[in-house]
Amino acid sequence: MKARSTLAGFAVAMLSVTAPVAFIAPAQAAHGHSAVVAKQHACTKTSSGTCIKGGQFCPQAKYGKNGWDAKGRRYVCKGNHTHPHWMKP
Repeated sequence: MKARSTLAGFAVAMLSVTAPVAFIAPAQAAHGHSAVVAKQHACTKTSSGTCIKGGQFCPQAKYGKNGWDAKGRRYVCKGNHTHPHWMKP
């Protein structure tokens, strides 16, 4: 009988230790969700300050690099090295 009381006391002690973990987990899950939102890229700006669009010229310094339009679509600066354009990969 004493073993059963000790076991019950141990179970209660374990529940009190693990209960705070249940409250921490939703906060971590919410943090993971915000990390997903943060991965969306802001649009790449042109020299005039607007977001890039497919087919527009891109600076030679951006050749081979990625850029994103206002809708989050990815483009790559490629084509002719002298006059590169933003093109879909």
